[in-house]
Amino acid sequence: MSVVDTAWLIGSVASLPALDITLDGNVEAVAAGDYYLYDPTDALSLLAQVEAAMTAAGVADASAVLAKNRKVLLSSSGVFTLAWPDTQLRHLLGFTAGGVGATSYIAADVSPLLWSPATTEISRMSPLGTAGHKVFGTHVTVSSLDGTTEATQHGSRTYQRFEFTYVNQNRVQTSTEANGEFVVWWREVGSQMARWKLYRRVGEDTAALTAVTLGSPLGPYVYTVGRGTPDWEFERSRGFELVDARNNIEIPCHIVPEFT
Repeated sequence: MSVVDTAWLIGSVASLPALDITLDGNVEAVAAGDYYLYDPTDALSLLAQVEAAMTAAGVADASAVLAKNRKVLLSSSGVFTLAWPDTQLRHLLGFTAGGVGATSYIAADVSPLLWSPATTEISRMSPLGTAGHKVFGTHVTVSSLDGTTEATQHGSRTYQRFEFTYVNQNRVQTSTEANGEFVVWWREVGSQMARWKLYRRVGEDTAALTAVTLGSPLGPYVYTVGRGTPDWEFERSRGFELVDARNNIEIPCHIVPEFT
């Protein structure tokens, strides 16, 4: 079945340098900055910056969006050519080549900044749709004489633990470790302690090349490090312990300030 109700985890890249894209032979720079692959705020959205570069190059009715099939779609009301002088930008968007004489170009791969488990999330530390559980940084002292208690509070932090159960292993880890798998998202986002946001109830359709509708996100989050180095645990789902078919993914995380 190609249509699923799922969560999308959209990651970011910080301190991205200005990167060139060539459209109809015109070289335009995607401005340097801190970007999520997509964000409702254009100043934080890499796709919005690509769309601005397309418009500056004279591409008619330029559009750079995420399609329902998880891939980046660049389109116009007329034909245009596309080339990638900077392979980093091509990599982040999931493209492997340019093109000539088309009105739209769909990326060959899912962006490494996007992961979809093809299932909805379980939020373990708060109700669904809420950011998380707020923990106050309170230092308490208790008098050894009469039990008088005093508290000094230094801010707070909001924690969450997302779980995704019975995820098809093709979305977690295969021998090729290709874009769209959790191992790639972890390499590019999670292990880098990069900011990411979770979009709920996304109508994903692997056969659709139309723009996806994304609501208001939860986040930004970063992975919460326990002891040792940041890492994730490979876990077969219950009932599939002896076969490679379904996996559970757990992501402990906490809210951090937004890019400024």
